[in-house]
Amino acid sequence: MAWSRWPTPTARGAVSLAAAVGCAVSAFWWGVPVLLSVTGLLVTVVVLAHVAVAVSHPRWEVRRSVVPHVAEPGEPVDVRFSLMSTRRSALDVAEWWEDASGGGHSGSFVARGAGTSAPHGHYEVRLSQRGRHLLGPTSVRVTDPFALATRWTQLEGENTVIVLPHRYPLDGRVEALTGAQDREDSALRLRPSGTGDADVLARPYRTGDAVKRLHWKATAHRGTLMVRHDQQQSQRQVHVVVDLRGDSARDLDWRVSAAASVLQHLHHEDIDLHLSAGWYEQPVGRDDALRPALVDLALAEPQPHGPSLDPHAPMIVVAGRIDASFAREWLTTRRRPAYAMLHDASDAEALTLLREDAWRIVTYRDRDDVGRAWSRLGEGPGR
Repeated sequence: MAWSRWPTPTARGAVSLAAAVGCAVSAFWWGVPVLLSVTGLLVTVVVLAHVAVAVSHPRWEVRRSVVPHVAEPGEPVDVRFSLMSTRRSALDVAEWWEDASGGGHSGSFVARGAGTSAPHGHYEVRLSQRGRHLLGPTSVRVTDPFALATRWTQLEGENTVIVLPHRYPLDGRVEALTGAQDREDSALRLRPSGTGDADVLARPYRTGDAVKRLHWKATAHRGTLMVRHDQQQSQRQVHVVVDLRGDSARDLDWRVSAAASVLQHLHHEDIDLHLSAGWYEQPVGRDDALRPALVDLALAEPQPHGPSLDPHAPMIVVAGRIDASFAREWLTTRRRPAYAMLHDASDAEALTLLREDAWRIVTYRDRDDVGRAWSRLGEGPGR
């Protein structure tokens, strides 16, 4: 904030000082000694006002309401705050300023007003960058009771809002990404773990469920939309693994957005998932809420080590630049191929080693379309 936090005269204080100077000049010019007393009184009052403002502290606390606490990129975030007096103070609040930039791309928003009784403000911010953003602190401009001096001071108290990663629509169903569960075949297959026909149950409709999955008899019976739910669907989780090595902020954000998009797409397909993002491990069942995993991705920060891979689970890896040593380590760990989105700057030898072991590989750049990269995974041999 550019405003000074040292006491300065208000307009009324400046007029009082000007009057004091005028009285002093008049006292000598016209020979009226009593005007010197008026000069001394005016100067004393203004000085005492500055001292009071400098050494006193406002007895206010900030109460802030933020809705929603977890927002989609660009979603309006409604912020309301009020300054509540904790005890009597000689200072009055004349103006307030709320720091609401939050590090987002929407910039700063300044809420101002005047008054000494429960000052409050209301504004809206839109943040587009994933992560945790600060709202606050609040700065207030205080004055003495005679409004002769003023200064800005900062009140403690901040709130946060979490912005989820950008997610993009992905075309194609999971069935298009097929392969066997043996090391010799290409990729993952989501197959029932049991034998025989699955027992069909019904569960409430969720946004994104396919219309053809609607269970009309259950819908008529319950009076609300229900969809088919196979009791013996695959009990094997699909692991979505994100490489959090900090090659660049833009590249990391692309990986996080890609992983979030894949999670959302597969979750709508009623697939049991497991998110692995650095130290974060988050299972997401088909009937679980997806938001906790998205919050983990929103808060993901660069880490120095590459991802660890499960030896057997069906897997989609979203990684940055890898070299041949990374590829050999993955091949030693894994007992079956996987899907992988790898940065275009990865070593050619690393890509060759993985493709020769039947991994489905596509390369990306941090400006590429996530949906297109996903579609290429199902088109055939990676490139």
